[in-house]
Amino acid sequence: MGRLGIIAGRGELPWIAAREAQRRGEDFRVFLVSSDPPPEAFADVSEPVLLTRFYTSVLAALQREKIGRLLLLGKSTRDVLYDRPSFDLRTLWMLARMPNRNDYTIFQTIERALAKRRIRVIPQTDYLSDCFLEEGRYGKRLSSRELEDIPYGMLYAMEVNRLDIGQCVVVGDRTVFAVECAEGTDRCIERGGELFHKKGAVVCKVSKRNHDPRFDLPTAGTQTLETMKRAGCRVLAIESNSTIVVQKKEFLKKAKELGITIVSLKGDLTDVKKLRRMNRPFTAKS
Repeated sequence: MGRLGIIAGRGELPWIAAREAQRRGEDFRVFLVSSDPPPEAFADVSEPVLLTRFYTSVLAALQREKIGRLLLLGKSTRDVLYDRPSFDLRTLWMLARMPNRNDYTIFQTIERALAKRRIRVIPQTDYLSDCFLEEGRYGKRLSSRELEDIPYGMLYAMEVNRLDIGQCVVVGDRTVFAVECAEGTDRCIERGGELFHKKGAVVCKVSKRNHDPRFDLPTAGTQTLETMKRAGCRVLAIESNSTIVVQKKEFLKKAKELGITIVSLKGDLTDVKKLRRMNRPFTAKS
C-alpha cells in the first residue's frame, strides 16, 4: 500500500485522521501547508511544505518519505496563489497550462502529477470514522420563513457549487445575501449575516453532484457555529451523506448551546414537504 501521507491545512480534520492512523498502528507523515503548528503529539512526524513550490517542496517531500497513499485534509484557500507567492518554475508551468484556476481544476491537475509518481490520493473519509449526520432536524423547530429559505438556499448552493465557485450560500427571506468564493465559509457567513442585519439568516452548504470524495468535501464544525452565532444566523442546512461534521457530539452540543438548528438532508434537498414533516413537534433528533 505504501506509507500514508497527510497534507494538512488549517483546522482539526488532519489531526483527527492522524489519530486514527496512529490508532491503526500505521506509519505516516504529515505535511503542513498552513502556518498553524501541529499538536505536540505529532510534531515529530510533521514537516512544513510550500504549495506554491509543488514540485521542489511538496513532491520532493512526498517522494523522500516514500508516500504511497495521500489524504488531503484541512482548510486551504485559493489566495495562497496571490499572497506574495514563491513559485518554482515547474509549478508556474503547471498553472499556466490549466484552463482555469478553480479548486477542482487544481485538484485534478495535482492528482495527475501525483499518480505519475505512484502516489494515490485516497477518499477523505477513509480515516474519518462516523463523520456524517443522519437526516433530520437537530434543535428548535423552524419558522415558516426558515422552511421557505432552506429549499431556496439549497437550490442556489447547488448551482454555485456546480459552477465551481463555492459550497455555501447565506439566505434570508428568499434572498441570497452571500455566496462563498475564495474567501472561505466563515467569511461568507459573516458577510451574509451582517447584510441580513443579524435577523436569523439560513446558511446552506452542499457538495457537488457526483463529488469526488478525495477532495474538498464540505465540512462543518464548532467554529462554523460560533461564526454563525456572531453573524446572527440561526439555521445551518447541510447534506447528510456528504458534509463532514467535525466531532459530532461536541458539534451538536455547541449548536444547542448557541440556539442554532441543524437540518441534515439527503436526496432532494429542495423537498418542502419533507422539511415540513421534519419540522413537526417531537421529531427533532436532539
